[in-house]
Amino acid sequence: MESTPKLISLRDHPRAGPGIRRAKAWGGIAGFALVMLAGTMAGGTVVNGLLRALIGGVVGYVVVWVAAQMVWSQLLRAEATNAARRAAERRREAAEGVG
Repeated sequence: MESTPKLISLRDHPRAGPGIRRAKAWGGIAGFALVMLAGTMAGGTVVNGLLRALIGGVVGYVVVWVAAQMVWSQLLRAEATNAARRAAERRREAAEGVG
């Protein structure tokens, strides 16, 4: 009887979780900074600029979070496929060597 491997979420993966958290942080900071810079260069008020920059930071955070989820999902899927192919190749070589 074959047992199915335990699947883990991206959040619990040892590389994907920290990578996604780091990307979200940079996305939020970049969104805030870019909108604040644009508002400052346009000559807006500080209060208005900070409010818009806060919204820009939230948008940057969410956009980068979604992108990081998609990228890490594809990376881990490719790694799993590659590992399965290597295991099948080793089994095939072992069966040929025995027979």
